[in-house]
Amino acid sequence: MEEELKHLSYTLDKYNEVIDDSKLKLNNLKNLYKNDYDAMLEEKFKLEGEIKSIEKAKNSPYFARIDFESKTNKDVCYIGKLGVSDYDNNLITVDWRAPISSLYYDSNVGDAKYNSPDGIISGKLLLKRQYTIENSKLINYNDVDTVSNDELLKPYLSVNADTRLKNIVSTIQSEQNKIIREPITKNLIVQGVAGSGKTTVALHRIAYLVYNYRDLYKPSDYMVIGPNKFFVSYISGILPDLDVNGVSEYTTLELALNYIEEPFKVNNSLDILKVKDDISKFKTSMSMKNKIDSYFNSLEILPNTDFTIRGVKILNKSLIKSLYEEINQNIYKSIKSRVDRLILLINKYIEENNDLILSRLIKDKTDKKVIDDYKNNINIYLKRYFTVLNIKVKDIYMEILNDNNIDTKNININEIDIEDIYPLMYIKYKMVGSNFDNYKHIVIDEAQDYGEFNFYVLKKLFKNATFSIYGDLAQSLYSYRSITAWESLLDIFKNAEILKLNKSYRTTIEIMNEANKINERLNLDVATPVIRHGDEVEYTNKDILDIINELKEKYKSVAIITKDSLEAQALYTKLNSKIDINLVDKDNINFDSNINILPSYLSKGLEFDAVVIVNRNNFKDNILDLKLLYVSMTRALHKLVIIN
Repeated sequence: MEEELKHLSYTLDKYNEVIDDSKLKLNNLKNLYKNDYDAMLEEKFKLEGEIKSIEKAKNSPYFARIDFESKTNKDVCYIGKLGVSDYDNNLITVDWRAPISSLYYDSNVGDAKYNSPDGIISGKLLLKRQYTIENSKLINYNDVDTVSNDELLKPYLSVNADTRLKNIVSTIQSEQNKIIREPITKNLIVQGVAGSGKTTVALHRIAYLVYNYRDLYKPSDYMVIGPNKFFVSYISGILPDLDVNGVSEYTTLELALNYIEEPFKVNNSLDILKVKDDISKFKTSMSMKNKIDSYFNSLEILPNTDFTIRGVKILNKSLIKSLYEEINQNIYKSIKSRVDRLILLINKYIEENNDLILSRLIKDKTDKKVIDDYKNNINIYLKRYFTVLNIKVKDIYMEILNDNNIDTKNININEIDIEDIYPLMYIKYKMVGSNFDNYKHIVIDEAQDYGEFNFYVLKKLFKNATFSIYGDLAQSLYSYRSITAWESLLDIFKNAEILKLNKSYRTTIEIMNEANKINERLNLDVATPVIRHGDEVEYTNKDILDIINELKEKYKSVAIITKDSLEAQALYTKLNSKIDINLVDKDNINFDSNINILPSYLSKGLEFDAVVIVNRNNFKDNILDLKLLYVSMTRALHKLVIIN
């Protein structure tokens, strides 16, 4: 202990030295960058970010130590959330994302190896030690070569939800680490049971890629797509804690509406309990993709008139057609790119034949305004000439739906449903192409709620990116539009691998065993809970207020989960005057109280110390209701109460 206390003191002193050196450099930037203001500004932001990160890391500078001996040398590495070196480039702490750190996550004491930029490094892992450091004080440490990973996790999993988030990096498991450290060139599809750490892995994979590919790509070359504002709010808080800033974060709706750029109001985006019919299924299927393709294959791009300025013919339509036929449509795939290319070819033709065209206009005694417009405003008239560029995405979509006898009155007034989003995005793509070419890697969470057509559109939009896709088919609540098997994506995402996370780290054995009964009924993968016991699931008819009062004395976060939003609203109205409680719905994404009421389908991806499921009998014996119940049950970390 004395040796470890000395090392912690040494580490904190070195951290302070680095901070002081950085501040000194910060104060001297004007002298260092006398004639290069942009470089000075860039270095200023970099130094300020480093100072802030190291100050924060001082609270817990490292969580592990490994001693590794290879043929050439012996490394003693203290592993932390942040890698820090002094100004002589000596390592103080090693970043958890560094190649050698994988030994901590994947290897037992004894023969071990890891992948480095120079190839595989083999040797012996002599020591693997785990620390608890809080507020710059060493609480305890233990060597971890003799017990199972599950046993090691128990202290971390027994704490409340807020504290768990602070310990994520130190509790990454070997099967999670494998996914996190896959190369950026691979497409990954991860099927993970509830509580298996899918979102944790997703965010840590982004952090790993940003760190290890920092010489090739910027953080802004990555995007995370989440199911709702809850998720985006969550990752906005977690990524900076992982030393990642600047990654794009969108909900599916935000991404779609920003891209489509037409003023749509989306109805019932979170109310999944409404009845769905064959029309909804059609809109989200590959059949819709084929209908859109068919429309564009027959779309007349060229006007059936000569090109004129103020009524005076400049070019014959047959000449324009011949220029259009020179365009390679395998390269220029969108309507806009073809028209832009055609305008360039027309300009080239006019430049080469300018004297001939001008002489004809003069010979015909053409009005001077026409000649001036020909000389100065030719591109303005060309863009007016190609009226196809002015067609709205909405109008094309309505035409396709009308051709298939589908009512469009709501769309006509700019009101759409969630299933209209991807057809509209695909039409926009066919019209103008993608403006997402800079992105190199896309993370999608809660991907079980996407259909094959959704993934197809995203792959088209992000053509230069690879994907990490995370979901749980047992939590798929949109049967009318969701995939039923991950294998259906292998034709869309080449070089893709399907990986599984079947171990649940969130809930106790008692809660997970109860939830697994639903998976067994649905013939889906059951979760393997870690070795953490707790109370049996409590089925009761006690008064809800009595239950809440009991739970709030013991647990920091309590969720009251109803089947739907109407039930949540009614219960909130009943309890609001009696207890400090918060209603979470599509209009309020804040968790302003330790006790929150929310409908089942808004609880996906969230976790709470204790969960109360209200009116179990409202969940019927059908696939959707069983999945809603499964989702609700698996939000609980420690205690689950079900009111009949």
